Amino acid sequence: MQDIEREYRERISMNKKLRCENKDLKMQLQKVEKKLASMKEIERLENASEEEIVELKSKIFNLKSRLYQAKKNVQDKEKYISDLEKRLEESEEQVDRLQCQIKAISSRKNTPE
Repeated sequence: MQDIEREYRERISMNKKLRCENKDLKMQLQKVEKKLASMKEIERLENASEEEIVELKSKIFNLKSRLYQAKKNVQDKEKYISDLEKRLEESEEQVDRLQCQIKAISSRKNTPE
């Protein structure tokens, strides 16, 4: 009978130890699960950041292309305007010469011979 009592107490003691160990393991598991969730969130954010970086680099490339094209268009338009101004200046000079010729012809007609 004493053996059974002793064995019973040992089992109770062992059961208490196992329950405490089980409780500790559950707490450790919860901590590890929280860390894992945190790490997964960090990984998700890093991946999102990488995707954002790729997207932003693409936008920068597109904006640089548009800026280059806009600068090229401005240069082309400036050249066109410069050509038009030159042609206008030449036309004004031609008009001045023609007006002088008209005056010369008119003055010859008005002078008696």
